[in-house]
Amino acid sequence: MRKRYGTRWPVLVGATALSVTLGALPAAAAPVAAGQDAQSGQQAAVQDYLGRVSHSPGELRRFLEELPKGGDLHHHLVGAVRAESLIGYAARDGKCIDTTTYVVTPAGTPCADGRRPARDAVAPGPFRRGVVQAWSMQGFVLPPDGDPQPGHDHFFDTFGKFQEAATGHDADMLAEVARDSAKEHSAYLETLVTPGAGPLNQLVDRILPKDPGPADLAAFHATLTANPQFQALVRQAADDTDRSVRDSRKLLGCDTATAPEACRVAIRFDYQVLRAQDPRHVFAQQTLGFELVRRHLGGVVGVNMVQPEDAPIALRDYTLHMRMVRYLKSLSPEVRVSLHAGELVEGLNGVAGRDLTFHINEAVDVAGADRIGHGVDLAQEKDPQALAARMRRQDVLVEAPLVSNAQILRVSGDRHPLGTYLDAGVPVALATDDPGVSRSDLTEVFQQAVTDQGLTVAQLRTLVRASLDHAFIEGPGLWKEQDHYGAFAKPCARDTPDAHRLPSASCRTFLKASAKATLQWQLEADWRDFENRYAHR
Repeated sequence: MRKRYGTRWPVLVGATALSVTLGALPAAAAPVAAGQDAQSGQQAAVQDYLGRVSHSPGELRRFLEELPKGGDLHHHLVGAVRAESLIGYAARDGKCIDTTTYVVTPAGTPCADGRRPARDAVAPGPFRRGVVQAWSMQGFVLPPDGDPQPGHDHFFDTFGKFQEAATGHDADMLAEVARDSAKEHSAYLETLVTPGAGPLNQLVDRILPKDPGPADLAAFHATLTANPQFQALVRQAADDTDRSVRDSRKLLGCDTATAPEACRVAIRFDYQVLRAQDPRHVFAQQTLGFELVRRHLGGVVGVNMVQPEDAPIALRDYTLHMRMVRYLKSLSPEVRVSLHAGELVEGLNGVAGRDLTFHINEAVDVAGADRIGHGVDLAQEKDPQALAARMRRQDVLVEAPLVSNAQILRVSGDRHPLGTYLDAGVPVALATDDPGVSRSDLTEVFQQAVTDQGLTVAQLRTLVRASLDHAFIEGPGLWKEQDHYGAFAKPCARDTPDAHRLPSASCRTFLKASAKATLQWQLEADWRDFENRYAHR
């Protein structure tokens, strides 16, 4: 039985009770078994509609924007915010921008030579255009020879340029991404953050200055977790995320009578570990992330590893990092882990042929990842068919950010392994990655899934269901069996999600106890309404 998390956070951000989702509605006139879909004709009609608009970008986007998308499981908070918003933050804080590198620097009165006040980029003009292009993929043209390096470098270089602008604005960023999710009919967001990493690194440098190897992990972990300053950092990280959520809700007006739809988006955090740092810092950050999840603090529900997988230290220490995760999993097997793995292609500087053969394998087999992000080098992995089969058996989901894969790695069309994963029965969810940097959104990812990968409405529905089925949000799932969408769990087995009918008493009790099941129930009801609207167009 899956362990139930605590109830410190609301089921839905902005919802104080299940009635927000279910409403005060009449009970169902007659129970209908889950999976007995009487709307096959409507599904065919909706697919026909998709076929008619698939070559009309505007109509296709409107259709896909309204499509209920479940959750976005691969989402970096800082990279998700539009450059224009970051300019606004920097201007409000009186910060400066280097006119050559476009790097944001702390406030200066006046700004030093070679820098301009960020407020100069607020108004339209050449300076603003330069900043937006430096902080995002806006206007960036990928070279025609297929070289992945320029797009890769420009994408990752943006973060160092605008990072100072984002500092202190977590609440603003959370409010923005909640609005974006609501607009796109995405009900759940699992976003990546790294609270407390700087002070933690400083602490480790004082008390554990030697980098640990595989044989040193237990002693390192024991020393770190016993340190009172480390425990204070855990509490501070939790307090920081809790405060950011409270402040974002105030910005949105979630406690008012006219609270917007953004307040109903459920938001949780994955702790992102910076993999391009020294091993002692990597393991310490992993440990902090595991502590937050294990103790159900700060809305942190999972642990991940970020920064370019092809960075020199990340490549050198990849196996060590996987062993670190395995050790922490051995202590806390209930902690959920998603790992960036296989975000590599030939042609990236420093990437050797061998690097493409084992990263996904080790994320699955050594680290025991519950999900992996990207996974685009599947075909180069050792025995890819056997690997995909293990992922299917172990219910390891692939987070597929199609837009960033095309921008960073030049992987799209038949070069992308999405179809291979689906054919092998591996669960997949579409994701954004860094939509602010990409100048994209989740709807564009779905649009690429249709136009570039040829996915049908039925396939999109399966991916949407999988996004919530594999979400790390607390509570048991709605479905009787993971990755099988024919029958609900026993309390709701004879119920049908419907916006106009209240489920049975046993189902209501089950849903009230599970944030995950509540989101899944609402998705099914929303999907029925979506099909009803488009079946007759």
